[in-house]
Amino acid sequence: MPRGRRRNLSRLQDLSVAIAEGISGYPGEPPFHPSEIYPEFKGKPISVSAANHCYAGVRDCLRLLGLDSGNFGGESWNPLRELVAPGDCVLIKPNFVMHRNFGSGRLEAVVTHPSVLRAVADYVLLALGARGELIIGDAPQMNCDMATLCRETGMDSLVAYLRGACAEQGVRFSFTDFREEQVEYRIGMVWKRKKLDRGDSDTVRVELGRESFMEEISPQRLYGADYDRRVTIRAHTNHRHEYWIAREALRADVVISAPKLKTHSKVGTTLNIKNMVGINTNKNHLAHYRIGSTAEGGDEFSSPGWADLFERKLCDALLGHYWALGKYPFAVWRIGRAAIGKVFRKRGHVSFVYGNWHGNDTAWRMALDLNRILLFADAQGVVRDFPQRRYFSVVDGIIGGDGNGPLHPDACNSGVLLAGFNPLAVDWFATEWMGLDPSRIRMYARGAIQMKEWVSEFSPQAITPRLKLPERNGGKRPHSRIRFRPAPGWLGTVETYAADEPRSNEKSDALPDLISQ
Repeated sequence: MPRGRRRNLSRLQDLSVAIAEGISGYPGEPPFHPSEIYPEFKGKPISVSAANHCYAGVRDCLRLLGLDSGNFGGESWNPLRELVAPGDCVLIKPNFVMHRNFGSGRLEAVVTHPSVLRAVADYVLLALGARGELIIGDAPQMNCDMATLCRETGMDSLVAYLRGACAEQGVRFSFTDFREEQVEYRIGMVWKRKKLDRGDSDTVRVELGRESFMEEISPQRLYGADYDRRVTIRAHTNHRHEYWIAREALRADVVISAPKLKTHSKVGTTLNIKNMVGINTNKNHLAHYRIGSTAEGGDEFSSPGWADLFERKLCDALLGHYWALGKYPFAVWRIGRAAIGKVFRKRGHVSFVYGNWHGNDTAWRMALDLNRILLFADAQGVVRDFPQRRYFSVVDGIIGGDGNGPLHPDACNSGVLLAGFNPLAVDWFATEWMGLDPSRIRMYARGAIQMKEWVSEFSPQAITPRLKLPERNGGKRPHSRIRFRPAPGWLGTVETYAADEPRSNEKSDALPDLISQ
């Protein structure tokens, strides 16, 4: 069906959020077959495996949202049929930010688990029938080793399975790294660069103009994901606000976001809205913070010391203009700073750097910009006034990430999947579920204003939770029973629970350990 005839089926106006709780860990054996052949898959070439509570949880979310409810339990149940039509191009967008956890926690706390993608992909294929295209793609952090990530998580086995299943069904399939470049870090800095197999035709340049949230701030202090600030500044100068978007995202008829339930040091939490950073192919077009202290008009530091300020100037001088040679003297500085830091550091002084604190007033802007692009930019990159693709979300919170996210989180045994049609509604409710207040997070507070442009009746009070056992709360909006610890730079600013309440990753009678043994 032509996109124009289906544009009213974007369902952004549906503020329902499904919550499947008590999911006891991820299945261990890829490609993560279901535990049983459900009626809707009878006659399909699907195998079964050991206990897979994740698959059942995704299925529960689809049921709780009332999708194709008249056929549930029968062989004709096709829950995604109103979002996905035969012949459509469907993009599943996970959060594959990094191939390891840089803290002491598990990788499962960092990335979307492939078992969630497997269940979602099966229902997409059910809706596509014998024609269409399925893409799983992301642009992880610059130094992510995608091959290692796939091997460690079982994603490589899932890709092999889906390639065969799609070929047998007549559906095109691809698993794609959207990045233009991969780097290797040493001493906390880019040391080597490798161009990836992405041509100019694989990227669409989109200008948001005065609709961008970046329009409210001066571009002169912007810092992106790489050292050359001139690229970031140029992208946001003269009201241009340019982003480089993976063509796969803009030619998709349907985007299914599959983020991780996780805290984030720059924006508070990273769910659906922040997940769309991964559709941008050139990381240096993404403004992460503004250099300097708040007194100077920046948001890079909370309370910088002399070494922080000097390192910023040195970074611009050595890496921003002369990275290939400048990395060597900068490495000497880094090693020296680490050696003498204890001598000069003020006792009890903590400075949050690189925008990793609640005072970051930049990163949320580019995240909301990217969501406008995802929903409203057409295949040529022209931003229209009605949704250009249908949207759905499944959030992987079976093992979430709390504390120093997104790259150093502790594993949070939350045992939950959430799903819905409106990215902000799902993110708002999920953040509340984490024990954090979305109204104190700029990305969501300003996102609510943005969403009202598109859904006039949007409000946090209109979000409708659909739980497996709604009678537990007497039909009332459920209160959070998970206690996520914010990233260090956000402590004491967003929590809705008392400091002495047990956190989600601590043993308590109210919150049992849900990890499979």
